[in-house]
Amino acid sequence: MAEVTGESKYMDLLNEYPLLKTDLVRKNPKFEFLVTQMGKISLWEANLAEVSERAEMTVDETVSLFKELIDSY
Repeated sequence: MAEVTGESKYMDLLNEYPLLKTDLVRKNPKFEFLVTQMGKISLWEANLAEVSERAEMTVDETVSLFKELIDSY
């Protein structure tokens, strides 16, 4: 299992855990932008700290959500 921190690369996690795309949107609809083509392009090199800004969540909340979902797989 990958270590998840605010510095973790968003696309690395998606590549390792493809179910995150749909599960994130189910947990928080603000993640819908992440699964659009524009979101993929604009966040290709983004880390979770940057993703949390787009989702209007704190970094800790975002990291916790990613950890929770990854642990469920």
